[in-house]
This record gives sequence, C-alpha cells and structure tokens, in this order.
Amino acid sequence: LQELADEVEVVPWERVRDLSPEEFLEKEMKGRLCGRAILMGPDHRFGRGRAGTPELAQKLGAALGLEVHVVPSFRVGEEVVSSRRIRELLSRGEVERAWELLGRPPALFGEVVHGLGLARTLGFPTLNLSLDPLLLRPREGVYLAWVFWEGGNAPGLFYHGKRPTFPGLSPSSEVHLFSSPASPPRFLEVHLLRFLRPDTRFPSQEALVGQIQADVEAGKEALRKISPPRPILVGV
Repeated sequence: LQELADEVEVVPWERVRDLSPEEFLEKEMKGRLCGRAILMGPDHRFGRGRAGTPELAQKLGAALGLEVHVVPSFRVGEEVVSSRRIRELLSRGEVERAWELLGRPPALFGEVVHGLGLARTLGFPTLNLSLDPLLLRPREGVYLAWVFWEGGNAPGLFYHGKRPTFPGLSPSSEVHLFSSPASPPRFLEVHLLRFLRPDTRFPSQEALVGQIQADVEAGKEALRKISPPRPILVGV
C-alpha cells in the first residue's frame, strides 16, 4: 500500500464498529477523510452488522457526492484470492499455494525472546519468537523458511508446535538458521517457503535429532530451486 498511495491510514475498529453504513460513509469517508471516491470489491461489507453492500454504497454515495467503484475480484487462474482462502491454506500448511495467491511467501513477525536452550543441547540452536496471540498461526510442524533481521538474512527451519517429544513444555515458535547472524537479532521476519512435516512425538531424543538433521538436509536441497524472497518490514 505504501508503494501505491500517498498516505495509508489505519482506522481503529472501536471508532467505526457501531456506525451504520450511512453513518460510516457520511461521517468517516465523506466527513473526516474528505473522500471523493471509494474502491471496493464485490463482496465487501461495511457498517454495523455488515449491512453495507457495494450496491448500497453506490446509492448512498450518489447522495453524498462520493463516487463508488466496484472492482472485480482478483484471481490467480480460476481461484479468487481472499483473506479467508489464505487463512484456510495456512491452517493446512499449504504455504506454497498461499505464496502463489499472495505473490509472496506468507510471513510471520515476532520479537526474539529467551528460551530454555533445549534446541542448543540437541545440536540445533534456535531463536525463539514471541508471536502476536491475535494473529493467525500456521499449521503446527516444521517449515523451510527465509528469515530477515536488521542487518542480515538467512534460510533456515521454522518450528511451530507443542514440542510433544518433551511432555510438560509449553508450545514454541522458533527458528534454526543455516548460518548464524553476526549479532543476536531482536526482531525476525519469517517467510514460510515450504511445509516439511507435521509436529510429531518421537520415541527418543536421538530419534528427534535424526529427524531434525533430515529436515535440514531436505530444506537445503529444496533451496536449490527457490529464489530468496524480499523482506516486507525489515530494512524498509
């Protein structure tokens, strides 16, 4: 949006959630924002109770001096791209299809926090992430990822799950980088490139270590056919 617009404004949900469609257009779009035209998709809904439709917007807009343009749904092939579809794909671990629809790999963002150091004792040190609890999580498991931080980037493995091999531990989101950063990052941008396997309970620590090594080898082999993505927030 920053590339396509002069200014981007995020409107707090609390300000508009109780406005009727008429109030939203008159007070927000025409009044506060001094709007002259609105673009919306054919399935867009606005106003209290999702009562506002593109047809209603065009009718109300005509009386307010607001041009309302309804743009066709964006498609990739025969599939309509929507946030609902992207969420569905992520919940199933289908990040490659989500990449095709988004035009970029799906990404997660989080601050680096202290962990228990368990992964280091296994021979695969990780950076633990604190993810926003309100944001969608991908399917639990292991992913090939490309990770960005201020001053660097590297491929690696991203794990999100309940650590079932070690009962009693809390769920974890962490990254094992294939090359170590020069200094410890404080914030990570994690692009999910490929789902490698689901979260699994192993019979022993040795079995888990063997599988992680296989994951690393599979990830490095897959990277031979994958171009590095561009960062979204880090370095912008």
